[in-house]
Amino acid sequence: MSLNILEIAIYAMVLTAGHPNAYECVAVKPEGANCTNGLAAKNDGPNLLFSSGVQVRKDNQGRVSLSNGMKTRFDATAWVAFEDSGGKTVVSVRKTGPMRFKFSNGYQCEAMGNPEDMARCYKP
Repeated sequence: MSLNILEIAIYAMVLTAGHPNAYECVAVKPEGANCTNGLAAKNDGPNLLFSSGVQVRKDNQGRVSLSNGMKTRFDATAWVAFEDSGGKTVVSVRKTGPMRFKFSNGYQCEAMGNPEDMARCYKP
């Protein structure tokens, strides 16, 4: 999975959805990212590996699964639900504009400045 700072910020929100806080993620060399919520991420072959040990995987059809058992489900209203291994929705997200995503927990994530360098997640 090629490194995309906004995607990293989104997955960091998914991983911390139970206790969300505002944070920023910044791209660092070589090929990594650090977030102010304590998480960091880097490429791991075709996947993305977070410092928590959770790996984010995308299949050929764009479906996402996480090594902690979470999977995605798309619904008819353009929300993507991240479900735990029991099928319970942990958090949902949808695109609300260019480089901006809204979460069901009231937070939103967006690219800042140069979209390859920095993203933030906050509660408006």
